[in-house]
Amino acid sequence: MEVAGPPDRVWAALTTPASTRQFLFGIALESSWTAGSPITGSIDGAPVLAGEVLFAEYPHRLSYVLFAGAGHPGAYVTWEVPAGRGNATVQLCVDEADADIEEIAAAWQPVVTAFQALLLTRAS
Repeated sequence: MEVAGPPDRVWAALTTPASTRQFLFGIALESSWTAGSPITGSIDGAPVLAGEVLFAEYPHRLSYVLFAGAGHPGAYVTWEVPAGRGNATVQLCVDEADADIEEIAAAWQPVVTAFQALLLTRAS
């Protein structure tokens, strides 16, 4: 997906709780965003997700796994933002063990749409 803004603006949107709340179904993700650090996802202060940062290379790649609770398989999420000029091209890869490609696409398309809208709004 192409988004409005350079890679550092994309990174800020991916790692700021107020921003993630706007594109990730109302979930505010909090972490130090370094490899191995925990992630907490909450809605209105109530924890709903837990996870771990797997890889972080500012501002070009962020990978993490999120769990909805004990016994639930994780969702492995990678955001890639190649270096470039002007607007960034962002690639989102998601792997969920218990879902097929169509289910993943249907579940994550609203995230992509909201993320693009968030960055477009910030660019204005």
